[in-house]
Amino acid sequence: MPRELVDLNGGEWRLGRAPDGSLPHRPAWSELSLVDQWLPAMVPGNVRADLVRAGRLPELTFGTQFKDSRWVDDHCWWFVRDWSLDLEPGQRVHLVLRGIDYISDLFVNGHPLGRHEGMFSPQVHPVTHLLQRDNVLAIRILGSSFLPNGRSSLWEKLLNRFEAHLGGLPGHFPDRRDTLKCQMSYGWDFAPPLRTMGIWDDVYAIISGGAWIRQLATRTEFGANQASLLAEIEIEVDGLAAWPCQIRGILQPETFAGQTLSIEQQIQVQAGTARAVLRWEVPEPRLWWPWDQGRPDLYRLVIQLADGAGRVLDTESRLVGLRRVELDGWTLRVNDRPVYARGGNWVPAHILPGLVTQADYEALLSLAQGANMNLLRVWGGGLREKRAFYELCDRLGMLVWQEFPFACAFVTRFPRSPDYLALVERESRAIVRDLRHHACLALWCGGNEFSPDRNRPLLATLRQVLDEEDPSRPFLPASPTGGDSHYWRVWHNYQPPAAYLADDASFASEFGLQAASNVQALRRFLPEEDLWPPGPSWLAHGADLRKLRRYARPFLARETPAEGVASTFPGRTPGEADLPGLEAFVQASQRAQANGLQIAIEHYRRLKARGNGGALVWQLNEPWPAISWALVDYWRQPKPAYRAVQRAFQPLLISLAYPLRRYRAGDELPAWIWLIQDRDQAWPGCELEITLWDQEDRATQALRQEVDVPACTAQPIGQFSWILPAGEDWRLTCQLWRQAEVLSSNVYHLGVYDGLQPTLRQRLWAWMTNLVVPG
Repeated sequence: MPRELVDLNGGEWRLGRAPDGSLPHRPAWSELSLVDQWLPAMVPGNVRADLVRAGRLPELTFGTQFKDSRWVDDHCWWFVRDWSLDLEPGQRVHLVLRGIDYISDLFVNGHPLGRHEGMFSPQVHPVTHLLQRDNVLAIRILGSSFLPNGRSSLWEKLLNRFEAHLGGLPGHFPDRRDTLKCQMSYGWDFAPPLRTMGIWDDVYAIISGGAWIRQLATRTEFGANQASLLAEIEIEVDGLAAWPCQIRGILQPETFAGQTLSIEQQIQVQAGTARAVLRWEVPEPRLWWPWDQGRPDLYRLVIQLADGAGRVLDTESRLVGLRRVELDGWTLRVNDRPVYARGGNWVPAHILPGLVTQADYEALLSLAQGANMNLLRVWGGGLREKRAFYELCDRLGMLVWQEFPFACAFVTRFPRSPDYLALVERESRAIVRDLRHHACLALWCGGNEFSPDRNRPLLATLRQVLDEEDPSRPFLPASPTGGDSHYWRVWHNYQPPAAYLADDASFASEFGLQAASNVQALRRFLPEEDLWPPGPSWLAHGADLRKLRRYARPFLARETPAEGVASTFPGRTPGEADLPGLEAFVQASQRAQANGLQIAIEHYRRLKARGNGGALVWQLNEPWPAISWALVDYWRQPKPAYRAVQRAFQPLLISLAYPLRRYRAGDELPAWIWLIQDRDQAWPGCELEITLWDQEDRATQALRQEVDVPACTAQPIGQFSWILPAGEDWRLTCQLWRQAEVLSSNVYHLGVYDGLQPTLRQRLWAWMTNLVVPG
């Protein structure tokens, strides 16, 4: 028989608070009869989400109401589901729980199956011998107030508290590093401190025959002559008795029409575990490419396990892409072709990750591709995302930089205790096994913003896991490291956007500026009394008001301030006028974000001529309504910076490099013209047109020249020098044509200039920060 999956997701679950007096670390089936009240629950989901639906908690995203849910952490919680199953003779059942947050105890029909710690490693339990026709599955989740906090040494605990006192992230829970839980849930500068609990990934049962496929790993090899491709399959088969088995592998086109390849092998299955390897050549393989380089073609791999009589015992299936990824310096090479990484940082799509659906992934990934991104960095403070994320990236041709769940240890370090490193080994191995077959996965990274030198035991554990499970992919110990830049002198250090031009990084994996969402969005999550002037809810939703004010100032019109705006607004300098109205402030912050990102991205892309391998904007999305660095707000509405990034990330770009300063009528504007082509495609016979427009939208200067566009290039192709006409606001437009088709366009606004320099106090703080913060 083919494999049958019994879906245990959905709304047939119920949630109950463990009775008063129960011991957090001694779960008992008898607690179920003592639960005061059962509430409807949804899986995948979260304890808080179910309590909100039941009216026991307010909406968490509005104002500061998330603080009203803190009591939830002080209790353990039961998830219970009834399910029926009719088994035929010879069938086996394995129960699979792909992700529970964070420590759980599992019971089936009253039988304990043990305690599990870890958010990312799946639980797989053989339960055939425990099942009846009608069954009860019960999962007890430890309250977050009882999470482990004893894995750090005394010295590490002191460093954790010292860092939290200095403003390290997050200050709420300095013991967060003792767990391998989504670090963002402890609170971040764009997310609230909500230590999540729940069944956040799929739950299902696998029904098979007397043997089943427990593990399936795939990898590809290129022949020496580059004309053929080899695929090697590793299979683990779990059997109850010794018998001959037949394994059949089918490789068939998924996204194109082509030949189906089959191979069979006979093996002898012993009680326990057996292994087999299938290997075949693929003639004229259709390679997987990032979307901007070609088609992300995929194959469907099907593995069938049958007994000696030919009866199918189990079937496993997955998508595979045939491709090779390498890291040449800081440049990714896919199938031997250099690929410049134009992308963004991906953070969890919701503060309660169990609520994220395939539709959410589809919407956000579509926006990422629409912004001309070809790579997403799955940030180390977040997750191993759900399967749908990676499968969609496979189909879209979106590369993924995947980090392990470690983030931000500036003066401190992660624990070194044997217990902690064993947890790291188990969780990281589960993550690697889960993701290694995906064509989209370009590289692994140890995590975000920590010292590799101070965390050698952690990195040694990760390297060992990768050497054993996925040795072919590049591995970075941390980000930033060795040429990779997190450039925060703009924003955190108050430098003007022109400071980006001083960064000569080989790869820029973080840079950005905060901007408010539009006023309509702000009204959806900020109480009226906090809306304007900014109240406590702005701070609770991540706004750094002092920096927002500083970067908005050059974009604020000189006008009378709105009535009622306090003169003590953070960031106001003595003698400076108060802020204008909310709408003007929002627009100014958005223009500042768009302007800064255009300057940064075009600078890094010009550095491609000197080996820069990519630019990743911080950040694409946000997990709740926030005043953050996101290009797209919580409701998937793009900010103006999204359009600026979309334009700056065009695979074919005309970029102008000119002095960033305040211009006046009659000034000379010298500019150097850069041609940047990321595709492996040459376009001869193009025409370039650059036009200077005055504030009345009249063309005052124009340049036209023929251009031959070579493949995979970044090079200067000319320069010009023009005198600015009368007025105070001008713009430059660039268009590249070929046979009446516009291949690329760009625009620059010369009328606004941010030349504000940090104060002495800000410079001193930046100097102190740079002593301890990596990168």
